[in-house]
Amino acid sequence: MAALTSDDVKRKARKLGADLVGICSAAAINANPPDPRWPQTPQRLWPQCRSVIAIAKRVPWGLFQAQDRLLRQAATHPVQDGLDPIALELCYYIEGRGFYAVTVPRTHTDLELRSASYGALSLRHVAIEAGLGTLGLGLLLLTPQYGPRVYVAAVLTDAELAPDQRLKQALCLGVSCSRCLMACPADAVGHWALNKRLCSTHAQQFGYAALRRYLEQFFAAETTAAKRELALSLEVFGLWQALRTGAGAYAACPRCMEVCPVGEDYALHLKRRHAKIPEGSDVKRARQRQMIQAEQKGDNIPGLEASRRWIGEIAEGRDKMARTCGAPKKAAPKAEPKRKPAKTAAAKKTKK
Repeated sequence: MAALTSDDVKRKARKLGADLVGICSAAAINANPPDPRWPQTPQRLWPQCRSVIAIAKRVPWGLFQAQDRLLRQAATHPVQDGLDPIALELCYYIEGRGFYAVTVPRTHTDLELRSASYGALSLRHVAIEAGLGTLGLGLLLLTPQYGPRVYVAAVLTDAELAPDQRLKQALCLGVSCSRCLMACPADAVGHWALNKRLCSTHAQQFGYAALRRYLEQFFAAETTAAKRELALSLEVFGLWQALRTGAGAYAACPRCMEVCPVGEDYALHLKRRHAKIPEGSDVKRARQRQMIQAEQKGDNIPGLEASRRWIGEIAEGRDKMARTCGAPKKAAPKAEPKRKPAKTAAAKKTKK
């Protein structure tokens, strides 16, 4: 069996097109499942798995300049689909070195896990265990290079690979920033939490919940004419298109991605367009103040306690936020020109 190192795997993943790649031990995820009630662990999938490889690709920055709804709904899908051939080729590479490897399903949910709402593994948490980033206020994966503007795939292998170190310092600026909370059109961002049902009303406009609502309306319709009207509605076309292409079924709302100031790419490619957040409201700002006060008082915050391992150590973010993510600074008022002191009568006599 040929030797295989972590550096070998990372080099190959980057050559195949991955923007980011990290490795964690299967044991780390087995010991720290994101939700212990429904363990998304390598042990459950493949007991012989020893290492998990996380690969990520960034979203093209042009998406965050565009305004067309359909384009914004569909433009992330090629990024996600592009991860599959990278993961597959990486499996073949590992198996060519004498080990076994298999890709983890990205968009499939497991019917046995929390009413089919969880996938085989939580790819966000895999990426964090592999040293690629930390969780943000709305529980998005944040990376130092691209903030939340990435998608992740994973490969399981029985090769024992040296793991990367998990980041200990939080990348998120926390409640003092709250830009994701302000911008979210569904108002789904909580205190280190995300209301998935609210989020899905925009991110999954034609997803499973929408399909289920439509079917309930259809079967509740009392007349043939009412059923026909529903059957010929534009909603049916949207659902059909989502089933055929995925557009609108998932990842259909990139708003929190484009306003997040974390990432080396934000200042270069996004700040000019997205520094101001028109969705901010007095109600949201009041909620932000409550969250800040709760943290200052040391209140128990369930979301923070549940995800502390993956959020990281939170530093005071106010000064950092002001330097990084706020609206462009207002120009300082121009100083009034200095006036020469009026000459006194004595001075005038002296001059004469």
